[in-house]
Amino acid sequence: MRGLIALSGAFILMACGPGAPHEFPASERAQFSASCPASDPVCACTWDRITREMTYEDYQAAVERFRRDGLMDHRITHARAVCVEQHPH
Repeated sequence: MRGLIALSGAFILMACGPGAPHEFPASERAQFSASCPASDPVCACTWDRITREMTYEDYQAAVERFRRDGLMDHRITHARAVCVEQHPH
């Protein structure tokens, strides 16, 4: 019964759609666009998903971890994968 209630709650939350994007400095968007141009639909989608799923602080920590350890945060990888599927070239 608890599983059914949890599953129902998840479906209700999914129906609400994505939340508003978190605030990121314009300079961070510019840095992202240097390697993934905003004119590319996959890149625009990826940035949108990242800013909705991560706070700026979480994103900064993920970038630092990637630079230090070479490990990409799963939320960034997932955002990119979803956008590639949604916007095939």
